[in-house]
Amino acid sequence: MPIEFYAAVDGYYEKQKESAMVIRFASYRIAECFAGTKAVKNINTFWPMDKEDEPKGIDMTKERYEAILKRHKLKVK
Repeated sequence: MPIEFYAAVDGYYEKQKESAMVIRFASYRIAECFAGTKAVKNINTFWPMDKEDEPKGIDMTKERYEAILKRHKLKVK
């Protein structure tokens, strides 16, 4: 797949992560108001964000680059 596709997907996941963080912070503040700061503790114990859910990028190797050029019939001078 072209590198532009991965850049677009990366931007999509970044937007999703930002939306999740806004909801997470708002929920944390509401819980703090109702239960108190001692009961809720901190935001990471209240609602941990998983690092495993983040998409992992792929490394662009010479073989992948050449396959992209060949698939799209592009010639680099």
